[in-house]
Amino acid sequence: MADKDEYPQADQAPGCPHPRETYDLIGHTAAEQKFVQSLESGRLHHAWLISGAPGTGKATLAYRMARRLLGGASLLSDGLDIPKDDPVSQRIESLGHGDFFLLRRPYDFKTKKLRSEIPIAETRRLADFFAHKAAEGGRQICIVDSMDEMNRKAENAILKTLEEPPKGAVMILISHNPGRLLPTIRSRCLNLALRPVEPELMRPWLTRRHPDDSPEIIDAAVSLSRGGPGKATALVAAKDKVLTPLTRFLAGLAKSDPRTDMMIAGSLSSNAVLRERHLFWEALQDVLQTQAKFAATGDWQGAFKPLPVQKAPEKWEALWQKCCHLQNREQALNMDKKSVMIDLLSSIRSA
Repeated sequence: MADKDEYPQADQAPGCPHPRETYDLIGHTAAEQKFVQSLESGRLHHAWLISGAPGTGKATLAYRMARRLLGGASLLSDGLDIPKDDPVSQRIESLGHGDFFLLRRPYDFKTKKLRSEIPIAETRRLADFFAHKAAEGGRQICIVDSMDEMNRKAENAILKTLEEPPKGAVMILISHNPGRLLPTIRSRCLNLALRPVEPELMRPWLTRRHPDDSPEIIDAAVSLSRGGPGKATALVAAKDKVLTPLTRFLAGLAKSDPRTDMMIAGSLSSNAVLRERHLFWEALQDVLQTQAKFAATGDWQGAFKPLPVQKAPEKWEALWQKCCHLQNREQALNMDKKSVMIDLLSSIRSA
Protein backbone atom coordinates (compact mmCIF):
# COMPACT_ATOMS: atom_id res chain seq x y z
CA MET A 1 0.00 0.00 0.00
CA ALA A 2 1.36 3.40 -0.94
CA ASP A 3 1.89 6.01 1.72
CA LYS A 4 -1.23 8.05 2.44
CA ASP A 5 0.43 11.24 1.19
CA GLU A 6 1.09 9.72 -2.23
CA TYR A 7 -2.51 9.55 -3.40
CA PRO A 8 -5.70 11.58 -2.86
CA GLN A 9 -7.82 10.85 0.18
CA ALA A 10 -11.56 10.98 -0.27
CA ASP A 11 -12.13 12.24 3.26
CA GLN A 12 -9.87 15.30 2.96
CA ALA A 13 -11.35 18.55 1.64
CA PRO A 14 -9.22 20.36 -0.99
CA GLY A 15 -6.69 22.62 0.66
CA CYS A 16 -7.70 21.65 4.20
CA PRO A 17 -5.71 19.82 6.88
CA HIS A 18 -6.80 16.21 7.22
CA PRO A 19 -9.32 15.84 10.08
CA ARG A 20 -7.46 12.77 11.31
CA GLU A 21 -4.50 15.07 11.97
CA THR A 22 -6.54 17.93 13.45
CA TYR A 23 -6.80 18.11 17.22
CA ASP A 24 -8.66 21.33 18.02
CA LEU A 25 -12.30 22.09 17.31
CA ILE A 26 -14.24 25.32 17.83
CA GLY A 27 -17.89 26.20 17.86
CA HIS A 28 -19.37 22.80 18.67
CA THR A 29 -19.23 22.57 22.46
CA ALA A 30 -22.89 21.53 22.77
CA ALA A 31 -22.43 18.60 20.38
CA GLU A 32 -19.33 17.42 22.24
CA GLN A 33 -21.07 17.66 25.60
CA LYS A 34 -24.05 15.65 24.33
CA PHE A 35 -21.67 12.85 23.36
CA VAL A 36 -19.62 13.05 26.59
CA GLN A 37 -22.75 12.92 28.73
CA SER A 38 -23.93 9.83 26.87
CA LEU A 39 -20.52 8.21 27.31
CA GLU A 40 -20.27 8.97 31.01
CA SER A 41 -23.84 7.86 31.69
CA GLY A 42 -22.87 4.28 30.89
CA ARG A 43 -25.61 4.09 28.26
CA LEU A 44 -23.60 5.06 25.20
CA HIS A 45 -25.61 4.80 21.99
CA HIS A 46 -24.10 2.53 19.33
CA ALA A 47 -24.64 4.87 16.36
CA TRP A 48 -24.02 8.61 15.91
CA LEU A 49 -24.85 10.71 12.85
CA ILE A 50 -22.80 13.90 12.58
CA SER A 51 -24.45 16.21 10.06
CA GLY A 52 -23.80 19.69 8.74
CA ALA A 53 -22.38 21.65 5.82
CA PRO A 54 -18.98 20.72 4.39
CA GLY A 55 -16.06 22.14 6.33
CA THR A 56 -17.84 22.74 9.62
CA GLY A 57 -15.78 20.18 11.53
CA LYS A 58 -17.85 16.98 11.29
CA ALA A 59 -14.91 14.65 10.66
CA THR A 60 -12.74 16.49 13.18
CA LEU A 61 -15.41 15.86 15.82
CA ALA A 62 -15.71 12.21 14.73
CA TYR A 63 -12.00 11.62 15.32
CA ARG A 64 -12.13 13.36 18.69
CA MET A 65 -14.92 10.97 19.66
CA ALA A 66 -12.99 7.96 18.35
CA ARG A 67 -9.86 8.83 20.31
CA ARG A 68 -11.83 9.07 23.54
CA LEU A 69 -13.74 5.85 22.87
CA LEU A 70 -10.51 3.94 22.28
CA GLY A 71 -8.97 5.07 25.53
CA GLY A 72 -7.20 8.32 24.74
CA ALA A 73 -6.50 10.46 27.81
CA SER A 74 -8.21 13.85 27.56
CA LEU A 75 -6.51 16.97 28.86
CA LEU A 76 -9.85 17.85 30.44
CA SER A 77 -11.82 15.31 32.43
CA ASP A 78 -15.10 16.21 30.75
CA GLY A 79 -13.87 16.82 27.21
CA LEU A 80 -12.46 15.26 24.05
CA ASP A 81 -9.12 17.07 24.00
CA ILE A 82 -6.84 14.08 23.54
CA PRO A 83 -3.43 15.45 22.50
CA LYS A 84 -1.52 14.49 19.37
CA ASP A 85 1.23 12.74 21.34
CA ASP A 86 -1.20 10.34 23.03
CA PRO A 87 -0.46 6.75 21.86
CA VAL A 88 -4.10 6.28 20.81
CA SER A 89 -3.95 9.48 18.73
CA GLN A 90 -0.82 8.31 16.98
CA ARG A 91 -2.25 4.90 16.13
CA ILE A 92 -5.50 6.34 14.78
CA GLU A 93 -3.65 9.01 12.81
CA SER A 94 -1.56 6.33 11.12
CA LEU A 95 -4.64 4.09 10.62
CA GLY A 96 -2.78 1.51 12.66
CA HIS A 97 -5.21 0.89 15.51
CA GLY A 98 -6.63 -2.62 15.46
CA ASP A 99 -10.00 -1.53 16.83
CA PHE A 100 -10.53 1.34 14.40
CA PHE A 101 -11.99 1.11 10.91
CA LEU A 102 -12.33 3.95 8.39
CA LEU A 103 -14.93 3.49 5.66
CA ARG A 104 -14.52 5.92 2.74
CA ARG A 105 -14.30 5.98 -1.03
CA PRO A 106 -11.31 3.84 -2.01
CA TYR A 107 -8.50 4.83 -4.32
CA ASP A 108 -8.25 2.75 -7.49
CA PHE A 109 -4.56 2.13 -8.16
CA LYS A 110 -5.29 0.87 -11.68
CA THR A 111 -7.10 3.99 -12.87
CA LYS A 112 -5.17 6.21 -10.43
CA LYS A 113 -8.40 7.87 -9.36
CA LEU A 114 -10.70 7.84 -6.38
CA ARG A 115 -13.81 5.76 -6.83
CA SER A 116 -16.95 7.84 -7.39
CA GLU A 117 -18.79 6.12 -4.53
CA ILE A 118 -18.34 3.73 -1.63
CA PRO A 119 -19.10 0.30 -3.11
CA ILE A 120 -20.69 -2.68 -1.38
CA ALA A 121 -17.28 -4.40 -1.28
CA GLU A 122 -16.05 -1.84 1.25
CA THR A 123 -18.95 -2.57 3.60
CA ARG A 124 -18.02 -6.26 3.43
CA ARG A 125 -14.61 -5.30 4.78
CA LEU A 126 -16.42 -3.54 7.61
CA ALA A 127 -18.44 -6.68 8.31
CA ASP A 128 -15.20 -8.66 8.52
CA PHE A 129 -13.82 -6.07 10.96
CA PHE A 130 -16.80 -6.42 13.28
CA ALA A 131 -16.82 -10.22 12.92
CA HIS A 132 -13.70 -10.41 15.08
CA LYS A 133 -13.53 -9.47 18.73
CA ALA A 134 -11.92 -6.20 19.72
CA ALA A 135 -8.15 -6.54 19.55
CA GLU A 136 -7.75 -4.88 22.94
CA GLY A 137 -10.87 -6.23 24.60
CA GLY A 138 -12.91 -3.00 24.51
CA ARG A 139 -14.79 -1.09 21.88
CA GLN A 140 -14.57 -1.26 18.09
CA ILE A 141 -15.06 2.05 16.30
CA CYS A 142 -15.96 2.75 12.68
CA ILE A 143 -16.10 6.18 11.04
CA VAL A 144 -17.99 6.41 7.74
CA ASP A 145 -16.91 9.48 5.75
CA SER A 146 -19.24 10.04 4.19
CA MET A 147 -22.68 8.44 4.00
CA ASP A 148 -23.52 10.75 1.07
CA GLU A 149 -21.04 8.84 -1.10
CA MET A 150 -22.57 5.40 -0.59
CA ASN A 151 -24.51 3.59 -3.25
CA ARG A 152 -27.84 2.12 -2.17
CA LYS A 153 -26.52 -1.42 -1.72
CA ALA A 154 -23.76 -0.20 0.56
CA GLU A 155 -26.26 1.92 2.49
CA ASN A 156 -28.47 -1.12 3.06
CA ALA A 157 -25.46 -3.08 4.28
CA ILE A 158 -24.71 -0.33 6.82
CA LEU A 159 -28.34 -0.44 7.91
CA LYS A 160 -28.02 -4.15 8.69
CA THR A 161 -25.05 -3.43 10.97
CA LEU A 162 -26.98 -0.63 12.68
CA GLU A 163 -29.94 -2.96 13.26
CA GLU A 164 -27.77 -5.72 14.73
CA PRO A 165 -24.71 -3.97 16.19
CA PRO A 166 -21.97 -6.22 17.54
CA LYS A 167 -21.20 -5.88 21.24
CA GLY A 168 -18.89 -2.93 21.86
CA ALA A 169 -19.34 -1.52 18.34
CA VAL A 170 -19.80 2.22 17.85
CA MET A 171 -20.60 3.62 14.40
CA ILE A 172 -19.92 7.30 13.67
CA LEU A 173 -21.57 8.33 10.41
CA ILE A 174 -20.81 11.62 8.66
CA SER A 175 -23.28 13.26 6.29
CA HIS A 176 -23.48 16.65 4.55
CA ASN A 177 -27.09 15.99 3.54
CA PRO A 178 -28.76 13.63 6.03
CA GLY A 179 -32.20 14.16 4.49
CA ARG A 180 -31.15 11.95 1.57
CA LEU A 181 -30.27 8.99 3.78
CA LEU A 182 -32.65 6.12 4.37
CA PRO A 183 -35.11 7.10 7.13
CA THR A 184 -34.36 3.80 8.85
CA ILE A 185 -30.68 4.77 9.10
CA ARG A 186 -31.48 8.18 10.56
CA SER A 187 -33.89 6.67 13.08
CA ARG A 188 -31.20 4.36 14.49
CA CYS A 189 -28.69 7.14 15.13
CA LEU A 190 -28.34 9.96 17.60
CA ASN A 191 -27.85 13.12 15.58
CA LEU A 192 -25.17 15.72 16.25
CA ALA A 193 -26.09 18.58 13.92
CA LEU A 194 -23.21 21.05 13.41
CA ARG A 195 -23.82 24.59 12.23
CA PRO A 196 -21.31 26.89 10.49
CA VAL A 197 -18.95 28.45 13.01
CA GLU A 198 -19.65 32.11 13.76
CA PRO A 199 -17.03 34.62 12.49
CA GLU A 200 -16.71 36.03 16.02
CA LEU A 201 -15.43 32.66 17.20
CA MET A 202 -13.36 31.84 14.16
CA ARG A 203 -11.47 35.13 13.79
CA PRO A 204 -9.49 34.99 17.08
CA TRP A 205 -8.97 31.23 16.66
CA LEU A 206 -7.51 31.74 13.18
CA THR A 207 -5.39 34.69 14.34
CA ARG A 208 -3.81 32.51 17.04
CA ARG A 209 -2.98 29.85 14.46
CA HIS A 210 -1.55 32.39 11.98
CA PRO A 211 -0.11 35.24 14.07
CA ASP A 212 2.15 36.48 11.26
CA ASP A 213 -0.67 37.14 8.80
CA SER A 214 -2.36 40.51 8.45
CA PRO A 215 -5.86 41.24 9.77
CA GLU A 216 -6.97 41.72 6.14
CA ILE A 217 -5.90 38.18 5.24
CA ILE A 218 -7.55 36.76 8.36
CA ASP A 219 -10.81 38.64 7.69
CA ALA A 220 -10.91 37.52 4.05
CA ALA A 221 -10.28 33.89 5.01
CA VAL A 222 -13.00 33.95 7.66
CA SER A 223 -15.52 35.57 5.32
CA LEU A 224 -14.80 33.12 2.51
CA SER A 225 -14.65 30.02 4.72
CA ARG A 226 -18.42 29.37 4.64
CA GLY A 227 -18.22 28.81 8.39
CA GLY A 228 -15.59 26.09 8.05
CA PRO A 229 -12.48 26.43 10.24
CA GLY A 230 -10.50 23.97 8.12
CA LYS A 231 -11.25 25.91 4.97
CA ALA A 232 -10.30 29.19 6.65
CA THR A 233 -6.92 27.69 7.55
CA ALA A 234 -6.48 26.43 3.99
CA LEU A 235 -7.25 29.88 2.58
CA VAL A 236 -4.62 31.51 4.78
CA ALA A 237 -2.08 28.86 3.81
CA ALA A 238 -2.90 29.48 0.13
CA LYS A 239 -3.00 33.28 0.39
CA ASP A 240 -0.28 33.80 -2.25
CA LYS A 241 -2.23 31.77 -4.82
CA VAL A 242 -5.78 32.66 -3.76
CA LEU A 243 -6.44 35.63 -1.48
CA THR A 244 -3.75 38.06 -2.69
CA PRO A 245 -4.38 37.54 -6.46
CA LEU A 246 -8.15 37.64 -5.92
CA THR A 247 -7.84 40.93 -4.02
CA ARG A 248 -5.80 42.42 -6.86
CA PHE A 249 -8.26 41.20 -9.49
CA LEU A 250 -11.30 42.59 -7.68
CA ALA A 251 -9.67 45.95 -6.95
CA GLY A 252 -8.93 46.47 -10.65
CA LEU A 253 -12.24 45.18 -11.94
CA ALA A 254 -13.29 48.49 -13.47
CA LYS A 255 -10.61 48.33 -16.17
CA SER A 256 -9.17 45.86 -18.62
CA ASP A 257 -6.07 44.14 -17.23
CA PRO A 258 -5.24 41.06 -19.31
CA ARG A 259 -1.79 40.83 -17.70
CA THR A 260 -3.29 40.25 -14.25
CA ASP A 261 -5.81 37.79 -15.66
CA MET A 262 -3.08 35.79 -17.38
CA MET A 263 -0.91 35.84 -14.26
CA ILE A 264 -3.72 34.42 -12.13
CA ALA A 265 -4.72 31.85 -14.73
CA GLY A 266 -1.13 30.74 -15.24
CA SER A 267 -0.37 30.38 -11.54
CA LEU A 268 -3.40 28.10 -11.07
CA SER A 269 -3.11 25.98 -14.21
CA SER A 270 -0.83 23.12 -13.14
CA ASN A 271 -1.87 19.89 -11.44
CA ALA A 272 0.43 20.77 -8.55
CA VAL A 273 -1.97 23.50 -7.42
CA LEU A 274 -5.34 21.78 -7.83
CA ARG A 275 -6.27 22.48 -4.22
CA GLU A 276 -5.47 26.19 -4.55
CA ARG A 277 -7.45 26.32 -7.80
CA HIS A 278 -10.45 24.75 -6.10
CA LEU A 279 -10.25 27.34 -3.31
CA PHE A 280 -9.97 30.17 -5.85
CA TRP A 281 -13.05 28.94 -7.73
CA GLU A 282 -15.13 28.81 -4.55
CA ALA A 283 -13.86 32.18 -3.29
CA LEU A 284 -14.73 33.86 -6.59
CA GLN A 285 -18.17 32.23 -6.60
CA ASP A 286 -18.84 33.53 -3.09
CA VAL A 287 -17.80 37.06 -4.04
CA LEU A 288 -20.01 37.06 -7.14
CA GLN A 289 -23.00 35.71 -5.22
CA THR A 290 -22.53 38.27 -2.44
CA GLN A 291 -22.24 41.06 -5.03
CA ALA A 292 -25.49 39.92 -6.67
CA LYS A 293 -27.28 40.15 -3.32
CA PHE A 294 -25.72 43.56 -2.65
CA ALA A 295 -26.83 44.88 -6.06
CA ALA A 296 -30.38 43.76 -5.27
CA THR A 297 -30.65 44.82 -1.61
CA GLY A 298 -27.84 47.28 -0.83
CA ASP A 299 -26.72 45.02 2.04
CA TRP A 300 -23.08 43.89 1.90
CA GLN A 301 -22.15 40.82 3.97
CA GLY A 302 -19.06 39.44 2.31
CA ALA A 303 -15.29 39.52 2.20
CA PHE A 304 -13.36 42.47 0.81
CA LYS A 305 -15.56 45.46 -0.08
CA PRO A 306 -18.37 46.05 -2.61
CA LEU A 307 -16.81 45.75 -6.04
CA PRO A 308 -15.80 48.97 -7.86
CA VAL A 309 -18.25 48.43 -10.74
CA GLN A 310 -22.01 48.57 -10.99
CA LYS A 311 -24.05 45.87 -12.72
CA ALA A 312 -27.65 44.81 -12.45
CA PRO A 313 -28.33 41.97 -9.96
CA GLU A 314 -29.18 39.60 -12.80
CA LYS A 315 -25.77 40.30 -14.41
CA TRP A 316 -23.94 39.31 -11.23
CA GLU A 317 -26.20 36.28 -10.88
CA ALA A 318 -25.40 35.22 -14.45
CA LEU A 319 -21.66 35.58 -13.78
CA TRP A 320 -21.98 33.47 -10.63
CA GLN A 321 -23.81 30.78 -12.60
CA LYS A 322 -21.14 30.88 -15.32
CA CYS A 323 -18.41 30.48 -12.71
CA CYS A 324 -20.11 27.41 -11.23
CA HIS A 325 -20.83 25.97 -14.69
CA LEU A 326 -17.27 26.42 -15.96
CA GLN A 327 -15.80 24.79 -12.88
CA ASN A 328 -18.02 21.73 -13.32
CA ARG A 329 -17.35 21.49 -17.07
CA GLU A 330 -13.63 21.93 -16.60
CA GLN A 331 -13.52 18.98 -14.20
CA ALA A 332 -15.83 16.77 -16.24
CA LEU A 333 -14.30 17.43 -19.67
CA ASN A 334 -10.65 17.97 -18.69
CA MET A 335 -10.64 21.38 -20.37
CA ASP A 336 -7.54 23.57 -20.62
CA LYS A 337 -7.36 25.17 -17.18
CA LYS A 338 -5.55 28.34 -18.20
CA SER A 339 -7.95 29.13 -21.04
CA VAL A 340 -11.03 28.48 -18.90
CA MET A 341 -9.81 30.83 -16.17
CA ILE A 342 -8.82 33.61 -18.58
CA ASP A 343 -12.23 33.38 -20.25
CA LEU A 344 -14.00 33.64 -16.90
CA LEU A 345 -11.95 36.54 -15.54
CA SER A 346 -12.25 38.57 -18.73
CA SER A 347 -16.00 37.97 -18.87
CA ILE A 348 -16.39 39.28 -15.31
CA ARG A 349 -14.59 42.48 -16.33
CA SER A 350 -16.59 43.02 -19.51
CA ALA A 351 -20.11 41.79 -18.69
